[in-house]
Amino acid sequence: MKIYCSIEEYAREGYLSDVALGYFDGVHEGHRAVIRLCTGQDSGAVKAVLTFRESPAAALGRETPPYLTDNEEKARLMERLGVDAVIFADFAAIRELSAEAFVTQILKEKLRALSVACGYNYRFGRGGAGDTAALTALCAREGITSSIADPVSVQGETVSSTRIRELLADGEIARANAMLGDPYTISGTVDRGNSLGTKMGYPTVNIPISDGRMIPRRGVYASRVTVGGVSYRGATNIGVHPSVGENDRPLCETFLIGYDGGVLYGAEVVCTPERFIRPERRFGSVDELMAQIGKDVQEVISWDR
Repeated sequence: MKIYCSIEEYAREGYLSDVALGYFDGVHEGHRAVIRLCTGQDSGAVKAVLTFRESPAAALGRETPPYLTDNEEKARLMERLGVDAVIFADFAAIRELSAEAFVTQILKEKLRALSVACGYNYRFGRGGAGDTAALTALCAREGITSSIADPVSVQGETVSSTRIRELLADGEIARANAMLGDPYTISGTVDRGNSLGTKMGYPTVNIPISDGRMIPRRGVYASRVTVGGVSYRGATNIGVHPSVGENDRPLCETFLIGYDGGVLYGAEVVCTPERFIRPERRFGSVDELMAQIGKDVQEVISWDR
């Protein structure tokens, strides 16, 4: 799969394209329905996703919700779904195009689209004036096939990025993961931290959480952590450590159960929270905190998946 940083860069390739349209934050089950409409076309054209480098809301100066997936993770998930090319366009460069101009200038002339796919609530064109009915009509006029994905329901609820953020905020990891299709993860390079866990007998791997990222409910989770291709069960705290010198930003900190391989500073790890155990709280003493950590670890060990 190839990644393009602009529509113009992709247009220079001269490919015929089947195109999926959307921002795709989370690449959740609803988004996957759109992408499958694209990759399922048998035209022989390149299966391309047209999305944006940043949220359209941010480009418009509006408050933006925390993101579920960064661009790197979006591309990785899309490749697994059979996408050949991801175009991370600059929203500001096309925001003033009318709905008609978007179809004729972008989809037909630059992307050379044979077909397009989008979600049922897709909007496009200046001020979001175009809806799916307009897209269908304008594409038909240009000889472009259009497909609209219906809403996708999981466990009786319509899948959306907004709903997934609500579930994560409530610590409802399993329900959020069912909508995402792939588990919510926190990944990054292990930070040195302040070694308090080691001093208390529970050495941890610490992963800073990127600014703007959706953070689940603060507290302790049973988790699965992958290090160097090996998976370990873990007791993960997501929060700011109010009992031992509160951090200025949340941290993902995990005690790896059964790990004895030494320090991991600088290693790349992936933490997958699986079950919320308890909320983060302030303890009256370090001894009280240590006792609770011991209970948390035992609960993780005894949890029957």
